[in-house]
Amino acid sequence: MLPRAGRLRKKREFEQVYQQGRRVRTESFTMYVRAREDDAPTRMGFVVGRQFGTHAQRNRVKRRLRAAARKLWERLPAGYDVVCIARPAATTAPIEQIQRQLQSALTLTGISSTGGKP
Repeated sequence: MLPRAGRLRKKREFEQVYQQGRRVRTESFTMYVRAREDDAPTRMGFVVGRQFGTHAQRNRVKRRLRAAARKLWERLPAGYDVVCIARPAATTAPIEQIQRQLQSALTLTGISSTGGKP
């Protein structure tokens, strides 16, 4: 699990990312990234809609996305908010594939585990 400082928690925070962030679509998720004006750690949020079934199935998909993001999060530069919205392929894709997609989406939005603010 990501530490509390690394998670988006409030609806308002998610909405700001949706409205002001850049969007990148991959096979397993849609990612929104917004640069903040501070040096606090990058925060991530994960959204899994009801189309994925019961709460247990949705939580499983969310855990898979979190597990894929955990290693990348430690190397991300500070000052960003990231929201990943699951797509149906996330239920069956291997974790390694989701990690590659996360890395490539972060690179496309202008941040990566080695980069800084665009």
